[in-house]
Amino acid sequence: MVPTPPSRVADHRLAFCSRSAQRGGVDGAWWPATTDLTGVLPDLLSVVGSMIGEVRRVVYDPRVWLPAPSRMIRRGVSVALDPYAMVIRESIYLVGTHTRDAVLYVIPATCDQRLAMSVLTAVSAPEADMNAHLIRDLVGQQAP
Repeated sequence: MVPTPPSRVADHRLAFCSRSAQRGGVDGAWWPATTDLTGVLPDLLSVVGSMIGEVRRVVYDPRVWLPAPSRMIRRGVSVALDPYAMVIRESIYLVGTHTRDAVLYVIPATCDQRLAMSVLTAVSAPEADMNAHLIRDLVGQQAP
């Protein structure tokens, strides 16, 4: 579980919350610019890695992303990219050092900017007790 930083929407594409103990608990939401995982991962790994340690493994749902290699090298460190049909389709799982991890809900890259910003703001609210199901509802309820 990722330690929750101060409540804010970071870089307008990533927001953190406390992981809910309910089924589908997440540490935050991420709005990638594209479905090209290897293109958007370096920035994400930099931010999340500062909280969970150097990310060594990324588990992602291949139904959501373009095909990716099984490994990528980041700052001289090999990061395993493992496709896996996730229980919650819109999530990505990052494993850092010392068994720390982060689970993020992935807002579709094609999502309208106003909607994505609204969802990220809701996720980062201090009183938010978020899980993937609630975020999915936010995305669905606010869709035009």
